[in-house]
Amino acid sequence: MYIDAFILALISFIIGVIPLFLVKRNFLILMIAAAAYFSAIFSKTIIQLFFLNFFQTPQLLTYLVYGLLTAITEPGFAYLFVRYTNKHPQTYGVSLAFWENGVLVGLIPMLESVFLPNENLPMLMLIAVKIMDRSSSLLVHYSWGVCAYLSYWKKDIKYLLSVAPLGFVDSLTAYVHLTHGNLFTASLPTLILGIVGFLVTRHYLRKSAY
Repeated sequence: MYIDAFILALISFIIGVIPLFLVKRNFLILMIAAAAYFSAIFSKTIIQLFFLNFFQTPQLLTYLVYGLLTAITEPGFAYLFVRYTNKHPQTYGVSLAFWENGVLVGLIPMLESVFLPNENLPMLMLIAVKIMDRSSSLLVHYSWGVCAYLSYWKKDIKYLLSVAPLGFVDSLTAYVHLTHGNLFTASLPTLILGIVGFLVTRHYLRKSAY
């Protein structure tokens, strides 16, 4: 069993699950969020596979396209699917984050780690990076979900357009991945951007009386 990998995945799982208990829980909204999230992930994966050589090339244009792809697909599909729920915008946002943190990079890697050989990793740094990385994911997906809701039901796309560029955090992630750079290089800026997006979204909620 790969203990270190299990611990890191468990952190993601916890960050994905706990927020569900801080909002109004709704199974239907959770499933709608699943459809939106995995539709976006599937779309991104297909595009990346179709242009595989480009997306494996470490260059500025590649990093920017990674971010642009996320900025279009994830908030875009969140907007397309939010029409199926007319309540609890914060639940929708948290549910989007759950499918990434709790399942895709949480539960699934936890199960995989059971069958992997153990390795020694610099755990303190990796734990700090993992907490920052998954916290930023939570804040970004929350912002997309809430603003998609506000844009659709208030008939004003400005809410979503203002937070969609948060997808460019994936430009930093792609840079670190393709250049084998320091994970901290991406984690701290993405956390800061996630906090900014969250504060903007909370401002919209207060003005909208949700």
